[in-house]
Amino acid sequence: MADCKHCGNKAGFLRRVHGECQSARDRGWQEMVATAAQAAAAPGFSQTQLRRDLLDIAKRSFFDGEGINAAIAEGWHRAVADSLSDGILTQDEEARLRDFRDKFAIEDRRDNAAAALERAAQDRVMLDARLAALAVTGGQAHLDSLSQTLPSLNITPGEERRLLAQAWEAAVEGSLEDGVLSLDEEAALIRYLTHFNLTVADVDGNGAHHNMVKSAVIRELAEGTVPQRQKVSGHPFNLLKSEKLVWVFDGVDYIETKTRRERRGTSHGVSIRVARGLYYRPSTFRSQLHEWEESVHADTGILGVTTKHIYFHGPKKRFRVRLDKIVSFDPYNDGIGIMRDALSAKPQVFIVGDGWFIYNLVTNISSL
Repeated sequence: MADCKHCGNKAGFLRRVHGECQSARDRGWQEMVATAAQAAAAPGFSQTQLRRDLLDIAKRSFFDGEGINAAIAEGWHRAVADSLSDGILTQDEEARLRDFRDKFAIEDRRDNAAAALERAAQDRVMLDARLAALAVTGGQAHLDSLSQTLPSLNITPGEERRLLAQAWEAAVEGSLEDGVLSLDEEAALIRYLTHFNLTVADVDGNGAHHNMVKSAVIRELAEGTVPQRQKVSGHPFNLLKSEKLVWVFDGVDYIETKTRRERRGTSHGVSIRVARGLYYRPSTFRSQLHEWEESVHADTGILGVTTKHIYFHGPKKRFRVRLDKIVSFDPYNDGIGIMRDALSAKPQVFIVGDGWFIYNLVTNISSL
C-alpha cells in the first residue's frame, strides 16, 4: 500500500494520493496565485508580508519553496493580464508590475507577458505623447512628465525616437480630423518637436509634417493672409511684380479635353447582270461627321499657384491662367479641374495627389 505523495500517510489500496489532500493542494494553489496577483497590482506591497502569507497557505496545501516561487510568477502574469484587459496600462500600473517583477526576478514565459507589458507601455507613451502634442494649456508640464517616463521603457534611443515620431504623426492626424489646424494646435505640435529634438525627416515619412504645413496654409488664406510657408528656389515661372508664389507642386499630370472627329458613312446599291459573269452595281454613298470629346494626358510638369495665376511648366506645355478668368473649379480626390472664361474653353485637369489641398488653396486665393 503506497503513501500519499502529499501528506505521507497511507493512501489506500492502489492509490497514491488522498482525494482531500489533492483538493487542499488545488485550493491552495489558486489562493497563492490570487494573493500574489493582488500584491503585484497593489501600491506599496510588502515583499516580506507576501512571503509570510504565501508560506501559511503553502503549509496547509502541501507546497514547498519552489511551489511558492511558481505561484508568485503565475500571480504576476495574471496581474499583467488583468492590467491589460481594459486596453490601457497606466503609469502607476506599469511601475507596480515592473517593481514586483524585479524584486522576485520573474522570468517571461511562453505567454510573453513581459513583452505584452512593454508593448502596452509603449502604447501608453504614444497616447500620452499625442495628448502632450495637442495640449495647449499646461502643455510644457505634460511634455516634461513624458520625458521622465521614457527612460522606464528600457528601449533603445532609436526605438524611443520612432515612438515619439509615430505619436506626433497621430497627433497631426487627430488635429486635422475637422480639416482645419488651429494656431494653438500648430504651436503645440511645433513645441513637441522642439522639446524632443525631432526633425522634419523624423516625422514626415508618411507626410504628416507636410500635411500640417498645408493645413496651416489654408488657415492663413482663410484669415486673409498670404502664406509664405514653402521655400522654393529656382522655379521656372516668370512671375509678375505684383504677385507672390504661394505653393509649387512637382510631378503634376496635366489632362486636356480633346475633340475627336471622324466621318462615318454607308454605301447602298443593287447589282445588275449585264453579261455572263459580268455585273454592274450602281451605288450611292452617304456620310456623317461624328464628334466626341475625350480626356488625354498632355504633359507632366510643375504647377505653381500664385496670388494671381496658375502656372504650368512641362516639356511640352507651358502656360498660365489668371485666377479671375476661371469660371469654375471642380474638385477631385487627387486634383482639380478648371474651366476658363472663353467660348472655346475646354476643361483642364491637374493631378497633384491631394485634391483637398489644391481645391482649398486656389478657391481661397481667388476670394482674397
